[in-house]
Amino acid sequence: MYKQTILTSVLSLLSPALALPLEPRDTPEFTITSLGATFPYPGVYGVDSVNSFVNVAVTYPDASSTSDATLNTTCRVDWPAGTNPGPTEWTACANPALQFRLPADGWTATTNFRVELFEELASNGAGLYATHILTSNPGNSSDPNAYMFCLQMGKFNPLTCTLTGPWGQSPRTVVMSTTNENGRPN
Repeated sequence: MYKQTILTSVLSLLSPALALPLEPRDTPEFTITSLGATFPYPGVYGVDSVNSFVNVAVTYPDASSTSDATLNTTCRVDWPAGTNPGPTEWTACANPALQFRLPADGWTATTNFRVELFEELASNGAGLYATHILTSNPGNSSDPNAYMFCLQMGKFNPLTCTLTGPWGQSPRTVVMSTTNENGRPN
């Protein structure tokens, strides 16, 4: 009887210990550390035919690391003068392990677009995917969801966008949580 009581006591303590969840793991993240973009600015004070681009610097997980190391690269898309900037297809970044696009379903304007990043991790095409909408809100510079600061400076100049405020103030980054995908989204 005594042995049964001890066994029951030990099992009652052991059950909650076995039910504890596994140690949580950090979700990998992509971080846009800088952005530079130039767009046409039509009208009397702007210029509507410029070479446009979006260039982002990205920190992303090093797939070969066992210690949560990260890598850095840049991703860029260009539109020649006379072409309206708009959605893009997947494009390899400077480090081709990471790919970048501005999808059609996230593009509403040059100062309001979605960025998608994909890092292929396996030969079957599986990898990490992240997406984030980048917007500019010129009427409210304290808007926490407005990541871009865009400015048109003087006659015959294009619209220029960055992740920082005027004259380098308010540096920002865009942290993007990733999801595991079986392949790059179409």
